[in-house]
Parts: sequence; C-alpha cells; structure tokens
Amino acid sequence: MKPNYLSILPVAATILLLTACGQQKKDAQTGEAVVSDTTKLAAITTAEKKKQAEHDYEKLMEHFGADWMERETDPDFYPDYYGGSFIDNSGTFVIAVTGNAEGNRQRLAAVLGSDDFRVETVTYSYRQMMQVMDRIDAFLVDSVVADDHPVMAHFAGAYPDVMGNRVKVILTEVSKEISDTFRKEISNSPLIVFEKGKLPELF
Repeated sequence: MKPNYLSILPVAATILLLTACGQQKKDAQTGEAVVSDTTKLAAITTAEKKKQAEHDYEKLMEHFGADWMERETDPDFYPDYYGGSFIDNSGTFVIAVTGNAEGNRQRLAAVLGSDDFRVETVTYSYRQMMQVMDRIDAFLVDSVVADDHPVMAHFAGAYPDVMGNRVKVILTEVSKEISDTFRKEISNSPLIVFEKGKLPELF
C-alpha cells in the first residue's frame, strides 16, 4: 500500500520566537531571579509587535479574499506581486514582493492602514510557489505512481520557503538520479531546491 505523505502546506504565518536576554540578579533571601526593567520592556515590546504583525497578516489575507482560510493553498488566491510574508525575530511583519518595492510598499500601506512593516524584494511570487506545490501534491495522490518510484520512495515533505523564496523538497536521500527524475516527471521549476531530511513522524 502506497504511503500517503502529504506535502507540508503553508501555515497562516511563520512565527519566529525571540528569547529575551538581560542581566539577572539572584535575590539572596528568596532565591528568585530578578529581571531588569529593560529586559521586561524589550520582551513586552516584541510581544506587542508580534501581536500587531499577526493582526496585519490576517488583514492582508482578508484583503486578498474573505475566504482566505479555505483558499490558503490555492495559487490563484494570491496576487502576482505577493511573495509571501513572515514575522522576524524582532516581531516585525515582513512582506516579500516582486517588482517595484516602493510602489508595492505604498499599495500595502494603503491596505493595512499602517506603514509599520518591512518590504523585501524577491524573484518569485507566492502564486508561483503554490503552483509548484500543486504539481507535487498531484504526484503524491496519483494512484498510477508505483510505491518504489525513486521520488515516492524517498519523499519526506515539501513546503514554500518564503524567506528563501523557493520551494523546498525534502528527501531521505538526495541524489542525481532522484532529483533528475523529480525534475523530469514532476516539475523542472527553478524554484525547487532539494534538501535531505527524515520522514515525518506520524502520531
């Protein structure tokens, strides 16, 4: 029976956590750590920025379409200029765009009603990444593909890597034979990069 390894699909937002660092004093009597006010303020500020970034992400998705949660994996849902988005270590909302960075920044500021975000210029749109994901998903559910197919036998997952502006394909073994077969039979897109990894654990 063919294993049903589903590709790793995008989550609403990529959340990167920041560990607040600061000088701590040890209270001699209670033994409890005392965190400096500066560290507390930095942690609160980052948490607040992260919360605002998550709100802005939802606002942007709702601008693309009210049914964004249902259509998150639909390539046609995303405009050509959108390259994906994420929240960086400082809690800043980062939006990747293709084409004119300043023009797209003004467009996004009008949508969000704020300019508290960062724009990064990328080569490929999120729509293009999701089109590649569609090709991969179609291969995975194709009943004609044999269990011992070179790609199927080593496939461990795939996902749109927004920060890398590529689609990462995870294989338990990366070789010329497997990658050539993938490019010939599934997709020869320049967005694809192969990476060695393990099969996901099934609970």
